[in-house]
Amino acid sequence: MIVYEPISFRDTSNVQTAVEDKDATIRCEVKGHPEPSVSWYFNGQPLYFAHNGRYSKLADGMSIKKVTQNDTGEYTCKAFQISTTGSSFEEKTIRLNIKHKPYLPKWKPSVVDAYGYVHGMVNLTCEAAAEPAANFTWYAGGKKLTPKSHTIHYGQHVSMLQISIKTSSSFGKYKCEAKNELGSVSQEINLKEGTKPDPPSLFQLRGVNSDTLDIDVGATKSHDIPPDPTTVIGYRFELMPTEEYSRTRSWDHASRRDFDVADGATYLLVQLIPDTKYLIRVAARNAAGLSDWTEVKEFSTHPLQPHGTSGGTVVPVGVGVAPLWTLLCLVLVAPMMMALAITPHH
Repeated sequence: MIVYEPISFRDTSNVQTAVEDKDATIRCEVKGHPEPSVSWYFNGQPLYFAHNGRYSKLADGMSIKKVTQNDTGEYTCKAFQISTTGSSFEEKTIRLNIKHKPYLPKWKPSVVDAYGYVHGMVNLTCEAAAEPAANFTWYAGGKKLTPKSHTIHYGQHVSMLQISIKTSSSFGKYKCEAKNELGSVSQEINLKEGTKPDPPSLFQLRGVNSDTLDIDVGATKSHDIPPDPTTVIGYRFELMPTEEYSRTRSWDHASRRDFDVADGATYLLVQLIPDTKYLIRVAARNAAGLSDWTEVKEFSTHPLQPHGTSGGTVVPVGVGVAPLWTLLCLVLVAPMMMALAITPHH
């Protein structure tokens, strides 16, 4: 007697790993009677098994020759079974992670320059993709820096060394090493003395609506190649409702908006509260850091406009919006004037 056995997957983990530059086996053991037919897909696309190709089908899965990071993804093992009583279909998706040594971003050279100024603060950033994630270590003058003596932040595949520049002795070479069980990579950063930028000389309101303020700071973009480290490359705005500041007398909880510089650009501060007074200040940014803040100015958003009017348009400063009662008067009076104009005179 033939015993029917439905499709099942045995000893098949949902997440499997392989090592870069090594051959890998993805396990997917399919059981059933009659014996199921198995096909494979990678990120939704069918895989083809050619003689002497990279992919080979195995009795309990498939193999890949010399895996790379590009082989990371989802592999789906699809099983199809035909019996005298009908057909059935089951599938299993397996996530393949490729373990590899740390790599610097392709766009970033192994040696980079950074700038700061005395009495300023600078953040040195080190990025390295790795699987498993790398451990980061910072060095200055050949000596290891520790979180006890320095401010060091760690994230997923990134570390940041924050330096408070008290004297010129802080300038020099820094090194970041990213290391995991498969290897290491290092990034050298030359911290050079730059110039603190001047605050924007222009700071004025160009336009406004119910939730947006359009600010002009006289932005001019430099086209020098290579760029001069003293050139302004962006602006930082801080803003908060006047009422909130009057309670706290502090900018600690102000909203912060960062922008890159562009020729003749004005900057839109959006998603504001209608009919609200805001205190705003601006600082310029160059490669060395931020300028001092400008004087604080107060600007107000417009009240919400009635439905059907142009409340979403940023109105240039100095251009008024006619009040609703004025518009109604025009609507009511205009037909009356036209009637008078066409009435025959006796």
